[in-house]
Amino acid sequence: MKKIVSSVLFALAISIASSSVFADSVINAYTCKLKDGKTKEEVQAANSKWLKWVRANVNDKIESAFGRQIVGDQDMFLFADTYPDLTTWAATQTALESDAANDLDDLFKELIDCSQNRLWHFEPTP
Repeated sequence: MKKIVSSVLFALAISIASSSVFADSVINAYTCKLKDGKTKEEVQAANSKWLKWVRANVNDKIESAFGRQIVGDQDMFLFADTYPDLTTWAATQTALESDAANDLDDLFKELIDCSQNRLWHFEPTP
């Protein structure tokens, strides 16, 4: 199972990072599972609210993607949040810890459990 999740995570990160637009980007990838009775649509709606907030309060170049498994546990999925650079990622973390982000504190609490996350930086191969 871990091999499948890692492979999907790696493929998603490579596909995002392979574009020259993302050459200096930082990707924060989370491995998550839906809580009982929750749906992908509920998670995507919460993530849309999160993305709108970080774009408005930090940087409008931040992207977020929802990756679902094609084979395996269908309750597992990935979030891949792409930042233009490490400075933007750090600014986002600071903004999310501020009082201004209080409305986002419990946004995902009832929907998902995330077991892992990794911060990736890709460099093009010369």
